[in-house]
Amino acid sequence: MSATKSYLAPTTLSELTRLAGEPGVTVLAGGTDLQPRWSKGTADRPEIVVDIKGINELKGATFANGEIRIGACTRINGIDVNVIVREHAPLLAEAAGRVACPQIRNRATLGGNLCNASPAADTAVPLIALDAVLDIATSAPNGTIIRQVPVTEFFTGPGATVLSPGDVLVAVRFKALPKETFSAWNKFGTRPSMEIAVASVGVVLRMADGKVTAARVGYGSVAPVPLRGVDAEAAIVNQTLSDDVIARCTEAARNEISPITDMRASERYRRDVVAVMLRRMLENARHARNN
Repeated sequence: MSATKSYLAPTTLSELTRLAGEPGVTVLAGGTDLQPRWSKGTADRPEIVVDIKGINELKGATFANGEIRIGACTRINGIDVNVIVREHAPLLAEAAGRVACPQIRNRATLGGNLCNASPAADTAVPLIALDAVLDIATSAPNGTIIRQVPVTEFFTGPGATVLSPGDVLVAVRFKALPKETFSAWNKFGTRPSMEIAVASVGVVLRMADGKVTAARVGYGSVAPVPLRGVDAEAAIVNQTLSDDVIARCTEAARNEISPITDMRASERYRRDVVAVMLRRMLENARHARNN
């Protein structure tokens, strides 16, 4: 196993993007995934570690012009209790509060949870439902350039993303949910803490005159990547949430996911869990609309 030769801690984004493009560099944020793998010997230590926790513009949540921006180095426990997130994107706050355990949440970062690219990443599903966009920075001859990638296009497979060598995820952005919006997120696992989701579901609905006018649905742990539920959305948009419509939506969800059977759950069980969680969310949305 190789040994780390250099440990660098840039303080500006331009310095970070310049370093990130160098050969042998690994960018480190919270390190809750990387450091255990290095310690166990399941991954080689990189020649150069670039610790990005000291870059202030990568931290915290801001709200301006109806948009929320969360820096990639914002710790998960900070998202859970952040007043901006709790008011304008409560499903993301709910998901953040259930990531692993308090010790992990105190160190893990939003960017790390996404860049690790686990199909079970807890924050990915609410961000899909929120129609989030990711800001990705790269060094260029004239300075740092930033491109925007929709979260639905960020993941390319288990443990894989669109990031190229030298790319750094710097922020997540999404529109604040209007007051009348219904949103929900939930996951199911075999134990209350440190659980990897057997399945997770996130929903954002806008309703008017008794009908769903817009919908976003997301799933986790039921496909090679966190997945948007386009078929489930189509089943409820411009519809009232009757029992028949809800049944068609949950059936669409069953059919558009592609879960596997592993030691935690069977493929069929995961389909059932997604259908049950989604049905309960839609029934809650209908109840909230009628009261």
